[in-house]
Amino acid sequence: MQLVSFALLLSVAMFVGLVVIAAYVLWSEVVGVDPSVAEAFAAMSSLRRTAVALVSGTVLGVGAVLAPSVEGGVAGIIMLGASVFGAMLLYELLQDRRGPLN
Repeated sequence: MQLVSFALLLSVAMFVGLVVIAAYVLWSEVVGVDPSVAEAFAAMSSLRRTAVALVSGTVLGVGAVLAPSVEGGVAGIIMLGASVFGAMLLYELLQDRRGPLN
């Protein structure tokens, strides 16, 4: 894979990640539930946050290298972002309905 394609896929992944986080927090405020996933991540130690960032960056980097084409990689990243967003919404709704799952 060319360096330009790799950089494009990683920049799309970072943009999608920021959009998902912003939409999640905005949705939490509109619906009126606490963003417990964001709060749990913020409460992690810096070592754990660094480990999560390294693992997610490695997974996205390997996915960008293994993407069959730039279009396929962008589509996969967008689908992953939409799936993560949907999973966080369902988690928050279930947690709000049942109480904390801890």
